[in-house]
Amino acid sequence: MARTLNRLTSKQLESLGPGRHADGGGLYLDRDSSGRSRWIFMWKRDGKRREMGLGAAGKGGVGLAKVRVAAEAAREVAKAGGDPIEARDAVPVEPVPVPTFGEVADEFLASLSPQWRNEKHRAQWAMTLKTYAKPLRPLPVDRVDTPAVLEVLQSIWLAKPETASRLRGRIERVLDAAKAKGFRIGENPARWRGHLDHLLPKRQKLTRGHHAAMPYGEVSDLVASLRQRDAVAAQALEFLILTAARSGEVLGATWAEIDLKAKIWTVPAERMKAGREHRVPLSARAVTVLEAVMPLALSAAENAEMPVFPGQKGGALSGMSLAMLLRRMKVTTTVHGFRSSFRDWAGEASSFPREVAEAALAHNVGDATERAYRRGDALEKRRKLMEAWAGYVGARASASNIRPFPQRGVR
Repeated sequence: MARTLNRLTSKQLESLGPGRHADGGGLYLDRDSSGRSRWIFMWKRDGKRREMGLGAAGKGGVGLAKVRVAAEAAREVAKAGGDPIEARDAVPVEPVPVPTFGEVADEFLASLSPQWRNEKHRAQWAMTLKTYAKPLRPLPVDRVDTPAVLEVLQSIWLAKPETASRLRGRIERVLDAAKAKGFRIGENPARWRGHLDHLLPKRQKLTRGHHAAMPYGEVSDLVASLRQRDAVAAQALEFLILTAARSGEVLGATWAEIDLKAKIWTVPAERMKAGREHRVPLSARAVTVLEAVMPLALSAAENAEMPVFPGQKGGALSGMSLAMLLRRMKVTTTVHGFRSSFRDWAGEASSFPREVAEAALAHNVGDATERAYRRGDALEKRRKLMEAWAGYVGARASASNIRPFPQRGVR
């Protein structure tokens, strides 16, 4: 019966105690009582057991993937009746080169591509691992240590905390992938808890790096100003505020997603950050905004895929148009920050449960109770929340101020 090969894993190598531990096929990890380890290959010749060293194991030593190649070469020699030691000395076994961090990172990115919902997400990963982690890329992946990781992170940890935090997590995952392939052993030098958290300031002591948010008490004045503007961008921004949605969800909305009769906007899974379909209950005011931008002959099938908020040059309104609108109004908050304004209002000025507010934001968080609010009567609970929010932000604005925006080609 054939002997089992490749019994050991990189994770097991860290926890094995003293003794000889078989990987199969004559390959063993030999560890003494002090923790020093080496690889040996054992075989029989003329009825006698012989062994050959294949190098040190552990940090800085021969990795699991590399030593298995050497053991396979020795097995072939022994099987043919030869002496692996003599064969090694005559023609040294060519070691398997350890890939660089950059090579492992690129391969890891390629393996993740099917999981990403859009090109922007892939580009963000690629940029951080190629630009910010540039000093790591030429290093053999088994030589990436804590000082090397710190050198990369410290350069942006204070200036760009959000980016630095994401970069650390991505470096950690690349190094974990290298370990799973046998190119590394030992602790991950990019691990946060119990490691880097002792070497870098914790996030709460830094600028959080979140999107600048307007205090919820000021949103009503902004909405009143928006209703004085006959522009699609102003109407799109008000709709975004009313629904607490992300800009990409609002600007990518088509009329096929809108059910005015049921007062529901259904955002498909492929356009949601969490990758799940999200139903948004529309307040009466949100419906009024939609009716103001509604094209003629909306019921015609050819209009179903039209953007709800069209741009002047065709297609959907751009995200930059919302940012430029805020700039012209001398508002320093970001478009995304209005989600935080809504969340702060819901938590501080309303009596709605936390899980309802989180569900309204389509956050993928919480225990089973919170997740239950995404089913059953969650829609109606959220509808009451969104009506209350619309009433709050519209308190200083008059509904009569909004007028239908002329459609292109319609007089």
